[in-house]
Amino acid sequence: MILINIGDIWLHHYGDEQQAKTLYQQGLNLWQELQRVDNGLGIVKALAGLAEVAAAQGQAERAGRLFGVADSLLPSGSVYREDVNKRVAGARANLDAATFEAGWAAGQVMTEEQAITEALQDV
Repeated sequence: MILINIGDIWLHHYGDEQQAKTLYQQGLNLWQELQRVDNGLGIVKALAGLAEVAAAQGQAERAGRLFGVADSLLPSGSVYREDVNKRVAGARANLDAATFEAGWAAGQVMTEEQAITEALQDV
């Protein structure tokens, strides 16, 4: 979780998308290795962070897909839901809406394993 939170800092405070992407991927990889599926908040945060990186790089479909799966994995009553919703709104405002929505729809039906595999790919 520390790597993912540091990724947030690099993305939001320093604007360094590449460093944030690396940190999100490292954190996500560790969560997967530790098989912390019972506590999926780290996975959701990493997916949302990588979605923001994709959005900042103009990758509307990838951003939509990663946000879509993060949204589907997040329990409805999670305190993190508001934060994810803000991130999604920020990305949607700056990307092609149709492309983002197509990605979102694809992400909503992805499994956690599929999402992690895709998120760890260097695009």
